[in-house]
Amino acid sequence: MANFAALREKHLADVRGFTAEAIERLSWTRDRVLEEQTLRLRSIVAAAQQKSPFHARRLGHLEASTLEVGDLAKIPPMTKAEVMADWDDVVTDQRLKQDDVNAHLKRLLSGEETNAYYLDEYYAAATGGSSGKRGLFLWDWETFVVTANITSRMEARQDLAHPPVGPKRTAVVCAGSYVHASRLLFPSMVDPERDVLVLPANTAMRTMVERLNEFQPDRLIGYSSIVEELCAEALDGRLQINLQRISTNSEPLPQQARDMAFQAWGINIHNQWGSVEIGVAGTEGNSYSGMTIAEDFLIFEPVDEHDQPVSDAAQADRLLVTKLYGQVMPMIRYELTDTVVLDGGPNPDAAGYRRITEVKGRADNWFVYPGDTKIHPMIFRSILGQEPHISEYQVQQTSTGARVLAMTHGDIPGDALKTALVRALAQGGLTNAEVSIEVVPDLPRHPETNKLRRFVPLS
Repeated sequence: MANFAALREKHLADVRGFTAEAIERLSWTRDRVLEEQTLRLRSIVAAAQQKSPFHARRLGHLEASTLEVGDLAKIPPMTKAEVMADWDDVVTDQRLKQDDVNAHLKRLLSGEETNAYYLDEYYAAATGGSSGKRGLFLWDWETFVVTANITSRMEARQDLAHPPVGPKRTAVVCAGSYVHASRLLFPSMVDPERDVLVLPANTAMRTMVERLNEFQPDRLIGYSSIVEELCAEALDGRLQINLQRISTNSEPLPQQARDMAFQAWGINIHNQWGSVEIGVAGTEGNSYSGMTIAEDFLIFEPVDEHDQPVSDAAQADRLLVTKLYGQVMPMIRYELTDTVVLDGGPNPDAAGYRRITEVKGRADNWFVYPGDTKIHPMIFRSILGQEPHISEYQVQQTSTGARVLAMTHGDIPGDALKTALVRALAQGGLTNAEVSIEVVPDLPRHPETNKLRRFVPLS
């Protein structure tokens, strides 16, 4: 088995080797983008038909060599529940088994395993996302190379036009373990001269401020809610750094956070959007007029509740996304339940691409305890989302900790999970927390919308 650090360096070298092309693609015309979509769609469908038993059944009626983007409407949507039910048949490498990959993640989370690359070539991540329904997804080598460049190419293009002056230091607030994709992705710099400080999202705010003051970054990447808290720390005078660029991800970005960044540093925030299933899909450029969708690598179909197309500028109930790169786990018309608004009008950041102008995904809420101790939902997600026998969960804040309701499909190590949560909460600043975990047949949902609130703070 190869050394993780060596594999990581090789992977980053491949990321940087693709950056020039990734930037050049931003200048493509709309026709060139659509041409690329057609060519890549035919290739990805042919590979899925040949190598994935799940897709062979699902796509067998299609002639891949003559496929057009409009033909996607002939394919039923693909859901997370289907992926999890038929996981071993979805993947194209028959060495891969869901139970084995889950065991790898468990060893990685416990520290028994230190190589985040499964079989030295795949990256696995389990996530509940905003829905809380557990999914297990794989990235192959190409997926990471492409996703890292989608994440960074707007910034890299700007650096080419206006090279940064002074020390190059980026602080990244993300998950503390490689079992969550944010840890692998966001600290990956396409500029090898840029120093990186990684701060786990469960770091107590006071400690985070101290570390940032010591590191003195010129750039910050992090979850939207944490960036907003750091803006408040700067406005209150405790955080004393001089930021030139801020990027946010993983959560909806409120206007208040942008306003606070302007007050603290005189800059706007570059927002990003995506998911573990498809990687980063949209990135905001310097016009701040919406997140440019990486349509050279993804096909987006905004649809209503009946899976019928909606026009640009109309609110979509969900997105059907086809990933045009990375063949180990083909995502063809995969259903994402985020509610978004797309704009197909003139895009000053990349003329050939549409933008997402609004994401109405579910925003996670901080839990605030006495003494202004603030706990980010990632503390719970990073532990509960990695337990393979928890299919869905809800975390309810209590005055002294949290009550976890869990739907399961097998025995769970309740005591070990509680111990892990109490330890993580203490690291986040809440000492002596009381945590309970209850196995339930159903979770409480909104009586009208049937939506599930994943994290429920005290009123």
